[in-house]
Amino acid sequence: MLEIEIILLTNNVVKPFQKFHKEKNLKFIEFNKLYVTKCLAEHGLGFLINIWEIINSNGSIKKKLAKKIIFDVGGTNLTYLHNLSVTNLSIKDVDSIVLSHWHYDHVGGLYKILEEIEEKIPIYTHYFAKFERFFRRSNDVKPSDLRGKSYEEIKPLLLDSKIVNQEPIDLALIENLGGDVKFTTQDIKILDSEKLKIWVSGEIPRVFADEDFTDYFSLQDNEILKEDKILDDRCIIIEFQDRIIVLNGCCHSGLKNTLKHIISHINKPISQIIGGFHMASSSEERLNSSIDYLRDIPKFENKLFLFPIHCTGDKFLKKLESKKIPSIHGFDVSVGTVFKFSSSN
Repeated sequence: MLEIEIILLTNNVVKPFQKFHKEKNLKFIEFNKLYVTKCLAEHGLGFLINIWEIINSNGSIKKKLAKKIIFDVGGTNLTYLHNLSVTNLSIKDVDSIVLSHWHYDHVGGLYKILEEIEEKIPIYTHYFAKFERFFRRSNDVKPSDLRGKSYEEIKPLLLDSKIVNQEPIDLALIENLGGDVKFTTQDIKILDSEKLKIWVSGEIPRVFADEDFTDYFSLQDNEILKEDKILDDRCIIIEFQDRIIVLNGCCHSGLKNTLKHIISHINKPISQIIGGFHMASSSEERLNSSIDYLRDIPKFENKLFLFPIHCTGDKFLKKLESKKIPSIHGFDVSVGTVFKFSSSN
């Protein structure tokens, strides 16, 4: 039997007194209040994923680590490493790092984390990590102020902090720290056993018009700012024999686009979706459309558990609660929450 343990180490909130998992009898969630009171929150996201082989030898149950994965590493405040330390967890034996996309709140801890890992380790990302990216921080700045401009033309906006930039990936530094960057655009399988498969999605096709956006920019060809569709956005797909669990980073591709991509490749029902849904600024129409789409997807045992965190915003859960859909259950979760699933349940 295989058991997968997903530990939420970076998120926007710390809530030491959450009890919804007991009230709703969610046996796949563990929550240690003592640890959580010592944890820190930041605008970011990061998971540690342990896959254990459960061995029954002469009536004695033993756990053997089969794989350890980091999915996103939190933001620049390094809460990922702080929360590791207060929960007495180690990442020295991590065997792969997956980055959902190259935004500061998901990759801010990368270089420091690599210092903690003893062996050379693959880092899965997309070549868009090579682009310098820009984020608007003032309502005075419109997309038209950035589109097609050179770095020199937008420099005054940077100096006035009306926009902020993010440096591209430092490949030389990563190599010095023992990382082996693998730029991927296709779905790849990083664990393949009879009972459990773990996929990293590649580029997710943008099919639904209401999930398109024109708010992001990066320096691309010829050092000119172009619209950045964040094609590096990816998720992790945990495939058991009878169901799927989805881990999102920010879901910039859109929740509907992401789920359509997964379902078209893996014909199994979904039981849990955990991570960012990126709906903080979504319209009522998009919220309704997304929830209606969730209503219609195949669900494991006719139940879908949602944990929309980080960039999702408050409106999504409020809208979901107002719709009172019996088969869909949504919860906000704190840093320190542990999800556990096994190949036998």
